Amino acid sequence: MNFSSQVTVLSHPLAAHYLSLLRDKNTSSVVFHHAFHQLGTLLLIEAFKELPLEHFPVETPLMPCDGLQLDSAYTYILAPILRAGLGLGSIAADLLPNATVYHIGMYRDEQTLSPVWYYNKTPDRLTDQKPVKVFILDPMLATGHSAEAAVELFLDKGVLEKDIIFVSVLSAPEGIELLTSAFKELRVITSQIDATLNEKGYILPGLGDAGDRLFNTVK
Repeated sequence: MNFSSQVTVLSHPLAAHYLSLLRDKNTSSVVFHHAFHQLGTLLLIEAFKELPLEHFPVETPLMPCDGLQLDSAYTYILAPILRAGLGLGSIAADLLPNATVYHIGMYRDEQTLSPVWYYNKTPDRLTDQKPVKVFILDPMLATGHSAEAAVELFLDKGVLEKDIIFVSVLSAPEGIELLTSAFKELRVITSQIDATLNEKGYILPGLGDAGDRLFNTVK
């Protein structure tokens, strides 16, 4: 696989450790939650590492000094894709508490594998007042169709491709190829690119249904 510089695959021993726990079908719900939180934190720290900063004066107990804070000229948007994206959304909101959160509701048609919208409360325009940085959050980047629809949603609202980052725990080459081909300035952050998809559009070897395992609804 030869993907462009748009894609960052997290290289960290803890990421490999926690991903293996997530893959294991015998991992309990409690351990799955813990591993997901730890891996999600690593991914989001990577995704946030180029956030713009501005200087501001700080008074320590001993003397004044120069401080740095997130640039207030920007609006920071977290966009978890329901429902599995809620897992990454809660972690992202803890790390970036001043961010605006817009939930995106889509499910995958099991026959066509195409996304079906059921929830969208985002405003018509997002860039009239301030420039924005958008982080679309979905644990599984499989076919890429839902991810593509989410990116197009924000592009239609005036957000630039270069200001959108897609964060996934696990990705398939098909989804990566679709996103990076359609959006040349979009960035993708993931912990692993797996081998392929099966006939139902699930990532192989994958980790099963991330939403079901995360919310303990496995049948």
